[in-house]
This record gives sequence, structure tokens and C-alpha cells, in this order.
Amino acid sequence: MKVKKYIANDYQEALRMIKAEMGSNAVILHQNRIKEKGLKGLFKKSKVEVVAAVEDFPPMTVKETVTKKDINELKNLIKNMTTYKNGHDTQEQEKTVVYKLINYGIEKEVTQLLSDGIDDLDNNGIKILKQRIEAFVGPPQKLNTEKNKKILFVGPTGVGKTTTIAKIASNLILNENKKVMLLTADIFRIAAVEQLKTYGEILGAPVKIVNNIFELHRLQPEFEKYDVVLIDTAGRSHKDETRINELKTFIKYANCDEIYLCLSATTKSEDLKEVIRKYEFVGNYKLLFTKLDETDNYSSILNAIYYSGRPISYFTIGQIVPDDITLAESDIIVSSIVKGN
Repeated sequence: MKVKKYIANDYQEALRMIKAEMGSNAVILHQNRIKEKGLKGLFKKSKVEVVAAVEDFPPMTVKETVTKKDINELKNLIKNMTTYKNGHDTQEQEKTVVYKLINYGIEKEVTQLLSDGIDDLDNNGIKILKQRIEAFVGPPQKLNTEKNKKILFVGPTGVGKTTTIAKIASNLILNENKKVMLLTADIFRIAAVEQLKTYGEILGAPVKIVNNIFELHRLQPEFEKYDVVLIDTAGRSHKDETRINELKTFIKYANCDEIYLCLSATTKSEDLKEVIRKYEFVGNYKLLFTKLDETDNYSSILNAIYYSGRPISYFTIGQIVPDDITLAESDIIVSSIVKGN
């Protein structure tokens, strides 16, 4: 028996190669779609690998030859038709950049903005995609401590607001020599209060606790002694109307200079859309994304910018204080998309 492997652009081309070399009696043993190995393979179209075999038969009668030929061609025809019917349209669709971005998790409307005119994620396609994501995301908005004193952090439960505040405070104190006060309005979680107190002791920053807006205003004379006051709030589920209304009242009368809505990069886009809708009362806020180290897919970040229309500020990429925080550069998102496709 003669066995040989063929690599071609598509299944039909492979069949022609097999028939030309082995004849009509060849039998398909195995078929598979493959990509080149290494970095170059990311940007090239897949090929097909087909293993075929043919028996070295002794001379046959015309009747026997026709029978075997018919059986083999019928088998191949059935296999070809099944593969073509089930896979052809899908394979063609999967080649498009639109399909890749939507499959990655990016909203259809955002995908159309980013992918228009890009045929493939080759070097040129990636360059154009990067430029469009940069334009869509915009430059990251760094915390402005020269103009802003009272800075408020809000967001759903479990996104890591307290740890994020500690990272920002550490950088302000250690790298910018700012005098910082930490304040928490999270009276619902004792652990969060104790966590902030621990960070305050390490950094030499005072930590104050307020139960309501009146206590916040009574601290105003103390605020004047510091360059920045970072205010932590209790995580509010977007489904808890009572807690959301309490936060509305707090924000209305707190007179904060800057507000950050903290969201987790691991949150599903549909849930993010609902969270952003519930927090739209905050008004003029910036997006801050946490837990980028817990996912390889950053589509939710692009979707959140689209849902909210708000600028982005920082990414947190781990639990280490103060190191695991960075400005929200669009390169991080582009790298994730290319890697995922």
C-alpha cells in the first residue's frame, strides 16, 4: 500500500493532487485543517492536510476495476459533500475580521467601527485596528491632584475598590509626595474598613469613617490640611434599589471633585451594560477597570466605553500594592484581541 500526505489550500485542491498522482483508486485516510506554527501562523489562512493511500492491486478485470473505482469515488463524494455543506459557509465566515471581533465578544456596533475596510489581521490590519482602538478609547485620564481634592470611588460589590484606592494612595504618597487622607463610607463591611485602616497605618495616612453626608461635611476643615482625600464607598449591587438611592444622596451632597466608577474586566458585557445603566445618575465620571489579571479577554472594556460614553483612566493588574496599577493604554486591549484571534 502506498500512503502519502498532501497539504493544499482547500479540500478540492488536495483531491486533485491525489487523483493526479495516485489515481481514482486512492482512499482518503485522514483530513484536517492546519495553520503554520509560530507567530507568522497567526496571520495566515489555514490549509488542509489530507492523508491518502492506494493499494498496489494485481491486474483486474474491467468489471472489478469499475466496481472498486465507483465505490471509492462514492465514498469520497459523500465525504466531500458533507464537509462542504456543514463547513464551507462557516469557514468562509470565520475568515472575516468582523466575525473574529464579534466572536471575541465586542459589540456589533463597535465591531463595525473598528473593522471597516480591514480584510485580515495581518501586520497592516493590526496597525489599522490599533489606530482605531486608540481613537475609540481615547487617551487615559490620569487623576489630577492639582485641581481635585475630594475623589470618590464607586462601583458594584467585589470589584476591588478598596485595594485600588490603596494603590492610588501609595503612588501619590511615595512617588508624588502628596499628603493624603483616606476616608471610607463603607459602613456595611467591617473587613473593608479594617483593610483601609491597615493601608493607612502602613502609608502614614489618616483614615476617617463617615456614616452619612453630615459627618462628611463636618470633616471639611480637616480636608484642607491635605492635598488629596480619597473616598471609598460600599459596593452597591445594581439590583439593590435601596442602596443605590443611598449612594445617589451621598454623591449629590458630597461635592466631590472627581468620581471613578470601578468595574471588573471579568464581568460579562450584558451585566456591564445593566450596571452602567444603573449608575448613570453619577454623571461626570471616569471608568476604572480592575482584575485584568483574571481574564485574557478585554472585550468588556471596549463595550463599557461604548455603553457609557465615558473616558477610561486606569487598569489594575493584580493584588500587589502599589505596583499592580497602570494607566489604561489601548495597546493592552489590542494585544488581547490579536492574541485571542
